This record gives sequence, structure tokens and C-alpha cells, in this order.
Amino acid sequence: MAEVGFVRRVAPAVGLAVAGGFLLYLLPSGADGDSSSSEDITSPQTSATPSATPSGTPSTAPTSTPSASAPRVIQGDAVRFRFGTVQAKVTLNGATIADIATITAPGGSYQAYTDRAIPRMKAKILAAQSTRVAAVSGATYTSEAYAQSVQSALDKA
Repeated sequence: MAEVGFVRRVAPAVGLAVAGGFLLYLLPSGADGDSSSSEDITSPQTSATPSATPSGTPSTAPTSTPSASAPRVIQGDAVRFRFGTVQAKVTLNGATIADIATITAPGGSYQAYTDRAIPRMKAKILAAQSTRVAAVSGATYTSEAYAQSVQSALDKA
């Protein structure tokens, strides 16, 4: 008789666990490379983010058009976060992000996170020409701090 009560309690729990696992399987992961995921880093000061035009359609053009003169190097703010400080400098050719160099980044026991986040974030930002990219999975804090430093340099441009 005790076995019947056990089965009545366990069977629904196992069924719900399997259903929940299936639903989690269907969710997109951060490794899919989808830059429109919920892990996007957004900054209200971004000059290259879409803005509404009088007609209501989004525009991705920068708010100011710099002259097409020599490349400019702008140093971003040092961003302190849980594992240290990140600071980047950005090289701009006109309105195009030509290169990003890292001035400071966490080392020591956090070096693995730095090595994972910085090169991938640099590649993503250069490809997107924006800091609105998905953070590197497993190095989210470093990724977000790096993007904030790059964005601060873009804001100074």
C-alpha cells in the first residue's frame, strides 16, 4: 500500500522535471552567437544605436559626422568591476571603429576570464561597429566592463 502513494507522488514530479528540461532545451543559449539575445549590453549614451527619426523609422547613423581626417585614438574610462579594472582605447577612422587596444585588464587568478572575454569582445565590437553585443558566456562581468570602457571612448569622440 505504501508503494502506491510513493508512485502517485513521484510520477508527476518526474513528468514535470522532464517537461521542464525539454523547455530549457528549447531556449536559445548565449553561445548561439545571436546578438539580439537577452544578454545584450545596452548603453543609453550610445551614439550608434538606432534613434527615431521624424518619420518614426529607426536610424543607425551616428549623431555627428567626424571629418575623414587622420585616425583618432580615444582613451576610454577605467571601469572598476567585481574582479578588477578594465580600460580600453579606441582608434577611429571617421565614424568607423578601426581598432581597440586594452590598456588595463584583470590578471592573476582572473586571467582566464580576461583571456576569454577581451579578444572575443573586441572581435564582436569591431564586427558590429557598436558596443551593443552579447557578453562572452562565462566572462560576463569582464565583457560588460570592457564594453562600458569602449563605449565611454566612443562617447568622448
